[in-house]
Amino acid sequence: MVVAFALLAAVVYGAADFVGGFASRHRSAITVLLYANPVGAALMLALLPAFSGPLSARTVLLGIGGGAGGMVGVIVMYSLMARAPMNIISPVTAVFAAVVPVGFGVIVGERPHVAAWFGIALGLLAVVLVSRTPDDHPHGSVGARILALACLSGCGFGTYFICLARADHNSGLWPLVISRLAEVALIVPIARQRGAAVALRGRVLGLAALCGVFDASANLFFLLASRHGLLSLASVITSLYPAMTVLLAVTLLHEHTGRLQRVGLALAAASIVLITY
Repeated sequence: MVVAFALLAAVVYGAADFVGGFASRHRSAITVLLYANPVGAALMLALLPAFSGPLSARTVLLGIGGGAGGMVGVIVMYSLMARAPMNIISPVTAVFAAVVPVGFGVIVGERPHVAAWFGIALGLLAVVLVSRTPDDHPHGSVGARILALACLSGCGFGTYFICLARADHNSGLWPLVISRLAEVALIVPIARQRGAAVALRGRVLGLAALCGVFDASANLFFLLASRHGLLSLASVITSLYPAMTVLLAVTLLHEHTGRLQRVGLALAAASIVLITY
């Protein structure tokens, strides 16, 4: 079950990143999130009765912390995707989105089996290879500042994963509801301060709403994955989401991929086999 839910999370996260990144090329990332986050919060609230549970102070604090970490991650990532290739930014963020929870899991005593360790290492290598820019890429090389910000984004996502996984296991969807409400509470003043509280219409509004649905659904799948197995395994499998983002970017936006990126996608598939062995 941990593998099935984590793979679903990876696919839907990848789709959410593509949609959100594409929408951010037409409006600022903060404006897109101003509309996407309330949609995600509404979806989680609607599903709460089906996944009910007690609400503790621990879950509230972890939900708020996860919401803050996730907000940092998604604002930075969408902003980068608006001016750099998606098939570069997404994999780089995924490296740290995987490494941070794996390191935390080991610190608190998680011990994946030997084959899973090889799979984890292979998955991280796959993410690095997918992030390699071909020499003939029309966008040119990606600068150190953009890569550093992508790493910061990944750390935000890793923090979010940890907070969700450490919330009370019998708390139902409350960790997601609290984190979503925290994100809504944070994005509103940020949007006002940045002058990004503007109306969205037509296709961009639809993309923002779809991004909110995808992102909230992926969070739900990750939460279920973390409750059925080790955080280190759930986070690494989920962090293979760049494969979906790259596939959509190549198919729909005709972004270029190099040989190393294609090798990385193949290694990502192999890593799943090892992790699930």
